[in-house]
Amino acid sequence: GDYLRMRGSAIRPKDAMKFLSLDTTLDQKGVSGSNVRVPDTGWNRTSKNKVSDQCDIDVIVGGMSRETFYNDYFMPGRPFVLRGMTPKSELGAFSKHRWSTTDRFHPNTKVSVGPTAYPSITGQKHCKRDMTIAQLENATECPEMPGVPMVHARHPKEEDLKELYPMYNGNLYDRNGGWREVEHFFGPKPWEYHLGWQVFFGGDGSGATLHWHNAAFNILYSGIKQWKMTPPRYRGWTGMPAKAATEKVEEELDESISVVCTQRPGDIAYIPDYWGHNTLNSGFAIGAAVILTDDYQMTADANHQMTADANPRILFVHINKNGGTSVIRMLQSKCKSQYTSERWGIGHHHRTFHATAQSLIDHYGREAWDDSYSFALVRHPLARQVSCFFFLVDRCSRKYSELCKGRMIPTGLDRKTDEDKIEAFHEYIWDLYNEYPPGSEKSYLFGGWGHGNEEFKTMNATQTSWMVDEHGKRVVKNVFKLENLSRDMNELGEAMPCLKHATADQATGRELKMTEDFGDEDDGGDGHLEMVHANASPKYPDYRLFGKNKRTNRIMKEVYYVDYINFGYEFEP
Repeated sequence: GDYLRMRGSAIRPKDAMKFLSLDTTLDQKGVSGSNVRVPDTGWNRTSKNKVSDQCDIDVIVGGMSRETFYNDYFMPGRPFVLRGMTPKSELGAFSKHRWSTTDRFHPNTKVSVGPTAYPSITGQKHCKRDMTIAQLENATECPEMPGVPMVHARHPKEEDLKELYPMYNGNLYDRNGGWREVEHFFGPKPWEYHLGWQVFFGGDGSGATLHWHNAAFNILYSGIKQWKMTPPRYRGWTGMPAKAATEKVEEELDESISVVCTQRPGDIAYIPDYWGHNTLNSGFAIGAAVILTDDYQMTADANHQMTADANPRILFVHINKNGGTSVIRMLQSKCKSQYTSERWGIGHHHRTFHATAQSLIDHYGREAWDDSYSFALVRHPLARQVSCFFFLVDRCSRKYSELCKGRMIPTGLDRKTDEDKIEAFHEYIWDLYNEYPPGSEKSYLFGGWGHGNEEFKTMNATQTSWMVDEHGKRVVKNVFKLENLSRDMNELGEAMPCLKHATADQATGRELKMTEDFGDEDDGGDGHLEMVHANASPKYPDYRLFGKNKRTNRIMKEVYYVDYINFGYEFEP
């Protein structure tokens, strides 16, 4: 009964009553409104259609976890709309002003048009003459098909995508784009599965005739699109133009076996396998879609099973140069069933090693994050900065790369005195501050390499920025100071019993501790929980000796003010 009452259930009220004697009519009906706000993209918004804001399927504002998608929509075969997930910059790329700067999509560019997206498939013919995009925008009629709105559709080539999505250099799967949801829901490397991409645009009254195919995602960039959908049992196919098909469906299709939904610009619509659907555009509409292959959809099952088998109960926010590499070694050794190391994203650019809270939430979903034990290690900001400096100095002395140049790392310090090293550090801080000041696009480089996290707007140089969600709210459950880890390791062991030793050792009540000399990685088997520096920086003067420079102290206080306040550190060590 619960499934039957879900909005967008493939078992429509007619069948629920006929076969199960359940009246689900009220449960399935969406909220209807008369006014739909259409953002001004510069294109013609005039429409002869009656437009309502009714939607009989779920409209989710914001993101959805992979688990929710799999359990509530993919497996039951329910359509939905995601709202607010397409970036404004991506929507802006489809404005009339922006298209006026392109070659392939300039309003004066001529394109083939027809009464349906792909006329030959539905027994139709293209208009004998091409039209400019501006003519399509203004619903210009084809002479041999009077009264029939025209539409253009194409399978975009690489050159098309670079013009349509310049902010991603044509990469549809960019982690900042609307299409990132495809990989988020189904799994990595979608480009290897030859998915069916389409771009389409047409004037008022154009659209897609009644048809069906494999599951698809659809993003609308301009105009309004009204959907009529039927579950697989009632799917259909027709060669009629979109407006005629819409009118025919309205007249003859039983409302109890169909759903309707109005798609706004920026909305991402998901249509499951074999659901019949036709669309009607109001105003000049631009959209794009991807049809998913069977083999790619099977990755959703594999990823769901993998998540179920290895649910990341422990999520460690690994801030660079805070002793995190050692913690990961311990988790991998002692908490194999609760801690998972993995890579994700295009080119495996993201990984649990040096992942921020927002990156982990984006990958696993908010529900998994909230259900897990999350923690992070912090360090005095000056100590972290000094450690990072000498770590990079040592690495760059062996191989000077673009990373070293970008971070302005000096060379030859191995032969310098401690006083020279301290002075070099102060100059380094001054250079970094001038190159990557707070609030600048690459301000995170003041504190360390981005490790892919720079894709998120919340990322900056501070340790605090590693612990927040997309709204800037701190969401890490526990924070431990590296300086006090000998005490806090007991708390860590209590929170994660897997970090304790064998039952016999636990029974002795021995103290969990961290070795002070950070010696070798073997804990000696004495029943103590010890952590060592597995990614240690070379020897350098005590960090407190670096805190006597007024300019450096001023910069550190400005850049890391929130860290000093949030974690209770003194401004001058």
